[in-house]
Amino acid sequence: MLISHAWLREWVRPAAGPAGLRALADALTMGGLEVAAVTAAGPALGKRVVVGRIAAIDKVPGRPKLKLCAVEVGRGSSPASPGPLSIVCAAPNIGVGDKVAVALPGAKLPGLPESAATVEKRRIAGVESAGMICSAAELNLEERADAVLQLDTDAVVGRRIDDHLDLGDQVLELELTPNRGDCLSVRGVAREVSALLGIPLRAPRDHATKTTVTSRMKLPVELRAPPACPRYAGRAVCGVDLRARAPDWLTERLRRCGARSVNVAVDVTNYVMLELGQPLHAFDLGKLSGGIVVRRARAGEKLRLLDGSRLTLRASHLVIADHDKAVALAGIMGGWDSAVSLATRDIYFESAFFPAAAMLGKARQFGMHTDASHRFERGVDPALQVRALERATQLLASIAGGEPGPITDACVRRFMPRPARITLQRAEIARNLGVQVPAARAAAFLQRLGMQVAPTGKAAGKSNAKTNAKSAAKTVAKTAAAWRVTVPTWRSDVTGAHDLVEEIARLVGYDNIPTRAPAATVATAAARPETRVEVDALKRRLVERGYFEVITYSFVAPQTQRQLLGKRGIRLSNPIAENMAAMRCSLWPGLLDALRGNLNRQHERVRLFETGHVFLAGRGRRKETSRLGAAVTGPAWPTQWGAAERMVDFFDAKGDLQALLDMASGGARGQFAYRPAAHPALHPGRSAQVLCGRKVIGHIGQLHPGHARLVDIAPTVYLFEVDLPALAEGALPAFAAVSRYPAVRRDLAVVVAADVGAQAALEAARAAAGPLLVDSALFDIYAGERLEKNRKSFAFRLTFQSESGNLTAARVDAQTARIVDALQQRFGARLRD
Repeated sequence: MLISHAWLREWVRPAAGPAGLRALADALTMGGLEVAAVTAAGPALGKRVVVGRIAAIDKVPGRPKLKLCAVEVGRGSSPASPGPLSIVCAAPNIGVGDKVAVALPGAKLPGLPESAATVEKRRIAGVESAGMICSAAELNLEERADAVLQLDTDAVVGRRIDDHLDLGDQVLELELTPNRGDCLSVRGVAREVSALLGIPLRAPRDHATKTTVTSRMKLPVELRAPPACPRYAGRAVCGVDLRARAPDWLTERLRRCGARSVNVAVDVTNYVMLELGQPLHAFDLGKLSGGIVVRRARAGEKLRLLDGSRLTLRASHLVIADHDKAVALAGIMGGWDSAVSLATRDIYFESAFFPAAAMLGKARQFGMHTDASHRFERGVDPALQVRALERATQLLASIAGGEPGPITDACVRRFMPRPARITLQRAEIARNLGVQVPAARAAAFLQRLGMQVAPTGKAAGKSNAKTNAKSAAKTVAKTAAAWRVTVPTWRSDVTGAHDLVEEIARLVGYDNIPTRAPAATVATAAARPETRVEVDALKRRLVERGYFEVITYSFVAPQTQRQLLGKRGIRLSNPIAENMAAMRCSLWPGLLDALRGNLNRQHERVRLFETGHVFLAGRGRRKETSRLGAAVTGPAWPTQWGAAERMVDFFDAKGDLQALLDMASGGARGQFAYRPAAHPALHPGRSAQVLCGRKVIGHIGQLHPGHARLVDIAPTVYLFEVDLPALAEGALPAFAAVSRYPAVRRDLAVVVAADVGAQAALEAARAAAGPLLVDSALFDIYAGERLEKNRKSFAFRLTFQSESGNLTAARVDAQTARIVDALQQRFGARLRD
């Protein structure tokens, strides 16, 4: 959520200045409302971008679309030219007397290309133009704009736009958890700031509006589905002028909170929602028939929404209807046929309460997510509806005029949520927090959060309603070992004593709670098998080799997964987003996303790994298993003086994987092996299966170039992934005597067909040699002019050793001959000349 610092300070006054803003951001973050970023409300435009007034407009000869405007910019802005400036403009939405944003010669506009960012005097169509009348896009206040920026009629000519629009304001970006729907408004955040910092809340006064009662202003409201909508308040406002401009301060606040200006009625509803947290909707009163009915949809009922989408409804959907038809999808979006327009003169404001449980997932059933559904799904204050109507009426009347009618407040009390009343034992605070909090202080914290705290039990005594909060807290602390706490209506997330203790901890400050080891009794630890390989040990091995661990979502885009892996995966019936609509079949999609993010931030050498669950489906069965995956790209080692830089290759990745397999095999040969094999995600001829015995436990290889383009990654990437259960059990270390007799080494070069693998040749050599062969390694592969076509040469270094005596040359020659014979019989090999 985005929130204007200046708007927030109308409700609560923390310390001003950069230091005060940093302290505010820190306090909110430590209080559970993470401030992800603090950004300027707009660019610093400087003294050369000012408020101007169009004094006259003439035509440009021969150019009917161009206008020559005489623009007053004030003596202080252009001392060399105190009179009006002549500026050529093609905008259709300007008229004599309009106040506009004017860039004087020398101004730099952030919304223009760098080559044209500096405004200069120039001739346009043969007429000299001494500046520019700017749009919001040219000032970098909006991404796009079709017309110049219109300002309030009372804007001071010559005043800097920076000052007029208060672009020095800061915008706080809050990352709210789903349980804190009460903070999706300026009012909610201000309450938190007041409680966290212990400063008073200064809520702006609400002014009740005088009402006019006529027959058309009194719409009957009928609640036919009270469990899903137990309260619905509405008010008609007649005779409004929606062609009126919303004031600059209002539209600027909307922009800073991520909303765009539409028309006065919509702007007012958005403003009240952002200020108070209550979603509102404005209907065209003339398009409503009879009255308002909140009901379940009829099966197959049609509804066209404001965004133009056409829905076919089911009986489970809740709609707002008149006496003829559905006019809105309740709590989500209004209908097209009842929408307000600039021609609307009579509107009807809706302010309803929909319980969070009734709204969860409803918008996502249609692939939608609106500001209203976002708030209703997280909980809206059930006591706020009438106040929001009054505030919206006050704003609308001050901008567009109109006569307000009476408020209709239909409510079925038995379905309305009741304020939670929780018994809190004072001893629970210290037991849960591990630190003593004085009772008076704890009670004061709860009261600062809007909660009513009263003693309960024999020592409660009599309460005094006139006692102020401070003395009440002391009385509560002294008289009872338990408190009865009444939670305010806006805190639907507080349901038990544990929540109250958490609230006290937030206000104490998590950083003020000392870290203490919990008291525990020493018990005999269960025996852990020596052969078990812990996942943390595997992670440490990769970290030691320069990898970083990442954690990615288990949800991925079905289309990307199908193209990358040849599998769509298990589809979600209610995904949180289209690009997260399937369960992952592999860790690679998430790893590639993380790798791309690092590359986009100029990290050239990237080594990432992840452990997590993957979800497989086939033959009517579903399986969940854990895997370890990794992605590698960039230089093989960090920049250094001792070796020339080279890029990572297949064998670097294989070496990292082999380091993990060695932990599970205990160094013994033969348990794990590699076999060339194709994989949909990997480059043909540069991929292999990882085998444990005869079972395939993973894959390794280079990312297919086509898939690299699909995920927008330019460098060569190597991937591997293995099943974690296969690495969980290692070999038990066993003693082996060290031979007293010297070893004999022989190098053997054989020529084989080009499709013979080195691993298979080595295994055949080991099998033929028997126990005297204690070590073997491939040290060269050659394919070139000195060999026939489709042939290659392997060079092996063989180490022979006996535990019973010295090996003679004849015996070693016999062993070598056996190896050559075995390779010849199996692969058609011959000794290389």
